[in-house]
Amino acid sequence: MPNQLEEWYLQIPICTRIYLTATVGLTLAEQMELVTQYDLFYTYNYAFTRKQYWRVVTTFLFLGRLSLDWMLSVYFIVRHWRDLEEGSYLTRPADFAWMLILMCVVLLAVSPYVGALFLGHMLVTALTYVWSRHYSYMFLNIMGLFNISASYFPWCMIGFSLLVENRWPVPELAAIGVGHLFWFLGEEWPRRAESGGAHVLRAPKFLRKLMSQEDAPAAADSRHDDLDDLSEDDGFGAAAAEDSDGGGGEEEEESETYGGPFNPADTGDDSSLHQRAAYARELDD
Repeated sequence: MPNQLEEWYLQIPICTRIYLTATVGLTLAEQMELVTQYDLFYTYNYAFTRKQYWRVVTTFLFLGRLSLDWMLSVYFIVRHWRDLEEGSYLTRPADFAWMLILMCVVLLAVSPYVGALFLGHMLVTALTYVWSRHYSYMFLNIMGLFNISASYFPWCMIGFSLLVENRWPVPELAAIGVGHLFWFLGEEWPRRAESGGAHVLRAPKFLRKLMSQEDAPAAADSRHDDLDDLSEDDGFGAAAAEDSDGGGGEEEEESETYGGPFNPADTGDDSSLHQRAAYARELDD
C-alpha cells in the first residue's frame, strides 16, 4: 500500500514529475560526487564542437547544490508548474510539453548573450512568469511582510536577487522576456483577430497522439454540435424564427417556459428575447 509521499509523488502531473525527478536525481549525483558541475554546464563549443550533447539537457536540470536557493527553486517547480498542468493546460498536456521544449531551445540561443552556463534557474523563472500571467488574480504573501498580486511575483524575485546578490540579474530578466514571449504567443495571440485563430505553439501531431491530447478542431466541432443540440432542445430555433416573424403573443408564451441563459421571465421584459435570437443566429453561422 503506497504511503503519503508516494501518493503525493504519483499525483504530480507527468511533465512536472519527470523534470522534478531528473533534477533531484542529478543534484544528488553531483552531491555524492558521481558527476561534477564541470560535466553539466552548457556552451556551444563543449556541446556541439566537442560532441558532448548531454550538456544540452543537464544545463536545465542542475539548479545548484543543495541549499535554500535550491529548495526554493524546487518549490516553484512543484507549485507553479503543477498549477499550469492541472489548470490552464489540463486538457493540453502536449502543448505544455511542447512549450517547455521550445522554451529550452530559445534559452539555449539566448545563453551566450547573458553569460549563463546553467539554464535551470532561467527555465524556472520563465515558467514562473507564465504562471503569474495565468494566475494574475491571486495574491501572494511575501515572507509574512506584505501581499502582492501574482502578476508582480517574478519582478519581486528580480528585486530580491538584486538586493541579496548585489548584481543586475540579467539572466533572470532575459528569462522573463522569454516567458512573456511564450505567454503572448500561446495565450494572447490566438485571441486577436489578426491571428486568424492560429495557435503558433500548438504541439505537433505525434506529440498530441503520444500524450492523448484531443485535436482542437475536433473538440471545437464537438462543442458546436453540443450547442446545436442544446439550442434544439431548448427551442432556440423556434424562438429565433418567431422573433424574426414578429409574433408577439406566441413569443411571450414560449419565453415563460424557456430555461436558457436569457430568460425574459427573470428580467421582466422582452429585450432578452432578441438576445436569444441573435445567439441562435451565431450558432447557425
